[in-house]
Amino acid sequence: MRWLVPVLFVLIEPSPAAADDAVVWELLRGDGQVVLMRHAVRTPGVGDPAGFRLDDCATQRNLTDAGRADAKRVGSVFQARAIPLRRVPSSPWCRCLETARLAFGRAEVWWPLSNLFDNRAREAEQVRALKEIAGRRPTSGNRSKVAGRLAL
Repeated sequence: MRWLVPVLFVLIEPSPAAADDAVVWELLRGDGQVVLMRHAVRTPGVGDPAGFRLDDCATQRNLTDAGRADAKRVGSVFQARAIPLRRVPSSPWCRCLETARLAFGRAEVWWPLSNLFDNRAREAEQVRALKEIAGRRPTSGNRSKVAGRLAL
C-alpha cells in the first residue's frame, strides 16, 4: 500500500463550511504545515493534447476563467486569514504554475510534483521525494504545493 507521511490536506471549496473550519485554519496560521493543493479548474478532457510541451502553455490544457477566479479566491482566503507561506513548489504544468501564481503570487517548479498520468518512469523517485518533504516540518511559514494528478 502506498502512502504519504502525514500531510495536512486542505481542500478549498466554495462552501462556507470549508472556510469556517476553525481547527484547520488555526493549524495553518500557526506555521509548520504542508499544504497540498490540486490545480484549479482547467479545460475539460483527459491528459494533455498529443504533442504538448511543458515549455509552451498553448499546447496544454489550461485553467478556465472559472479556474482563475477560484485560484484568486484561494489566495484571498489565505491572505485574509494571515496564513504564512514560506515556499510554493509546483508541478511544471502551466495550469499548476498559474494556479500557484494567482493564489500565492509565486511558484517554483519542483519536479517531484510532476504529473504521473501517462509516465510512471519516475514514480518511485517522485514518491520518495514527496515523502521526504512532507515529513519535514517547515521551521517557519507553511509550505504549499500545487500539483496536477498524483496517483500515489
